[in-house]
Amino acid sequence: MERTKMSSAFLLWLGAAISIAEIVTGTLMAPLGLQRGVTAIILGHLIGCGLFLLPAAYLSATHNQTAIAVTHTTFGRWGVSLFSILNAVQLLGWTAVMIVNAQLAMNEITKRLFHFQSALVMAAIVAALIVLWLLLDHQWLFAINNVVVILLAVGMVLVVWAVETGHSGGVTAGSGTMSFGSAVELNVTMALSWLPLIGDYTRNTTAPFKASLVSVSGYFLGSVAMFLIGLLTVLKTGLSDFTAAVAQTNLGLIALLITVFSTVTTTFMDAYSAATNIDNLLKSGRTNLLGVLVTILGLIVALTVSMAYYQNFLYAIGAVFTPLFAILFVSIFGLRQRLALGWNFAWWLIGVLAYSWLQRLDFVLGTTVLLLAGLSLGVYLTSLFVRKYPLLETDN
Repeated sequence: MERTKMSSAFLLWLGAAISIAEIVTGTLMAPLGLQRGVTAIILGHLIGCGLFLLPAAYLSATHNQTAIAVTHTTFGRWGVSLFSILNAVQLLGWTAVMIVNAQLAMNEITKRLFHFQSALVMAAIVAALIVLWLLLDHQWLFAINNVVVILLAVGMVLVVWAVETGHSGGVTAGSGTMSFGSAVELNVTMALSWLPLIGDYTRNTTAPFKASLVSVSGYFLGSVAMFLIGLLTVLKTGLSDFTAAVAQTNLGLIALLITVFSTVTTTFMDAYSAATNIDNLLKSGRTNLLGVLVTILGLIVALTVSMAYYQNFLYAIGAVFTPLFAILFVSIFGLRQRLALGWNFAWWLIGVLAYSWLQRLDFVLGTTVLLLAGLSLGVYLTSLFVRKYPLLETDN
């Protein structure tokens, strides 16, 4: 039974990584070329998954709480309320981003296959399927999701093969500009976007470290693969739009199904976790219905907000959640105590404000590592001069 749960966890997070959004972000690495682009992708994912996702998943598993609920240990109830709201907002944003990416890709394919396109129709189809996923019985959900993820992985291999073999030219350099440090940071922030979510799916395990490692490994492998697909597509075809490259192959219908269901397997997790954070405040016990509401709001945002803000959206996630979990990790794993709540909130705010300034330094390992090191040091040095308190018990 435990092995089944572990395989389901692996496939759940592998499915979360198989998405158009991950491929789109991978295309942004193209200006670095093949070697430096691959290095940035792997390095950024190691930082994001190793330093953040794994300990966040483990903390939730050992406390039997969501990642946001565990922040109670160092930030108290006010912190949980604040971070629940901020996390719900970023998850609503992700729900909208995923729907937008899906409808753009679907329209590109259906225009070629059926000479039809409609942002409203395509976005509504995706939103309806996300709602269906949210309303499925728990056991049915994992059974269906496992099958869909396996089919998605196979289908993605076929589509990538068709794209690569359909262009006989060699690998070329991508156009545009992107520094190595910025590329690493984009990879880190993509992993960071899952930071407040992963604990929602590891909190009920009897094997905390194993469940955390399996979940993070599933995401790491899937996400690295998607980023590489995005990078290689641009370098091989010269097209920055992966969907446009796919539309030129003879696998358009398969690509259409992959686009739809990869969005569903990823976005239902965003909507469900946003609902979980809202329920932290409302205590309604109706998480699935709240998830439906989040999906509907995400659909509205998707139809009204430009994707031009996508890269800034990713950096905003890093600015908010890097300092939060840096303070949490150094308090729990390092000090095994906490500073007064006022000090923790002050350091968090300093971290949020410092993120954009540190980006200007263009550190080779990305802004997140620089901020993590500086903020952890600041909290530790502060602990030498001010009174420390026991960690607060998390609410059940």
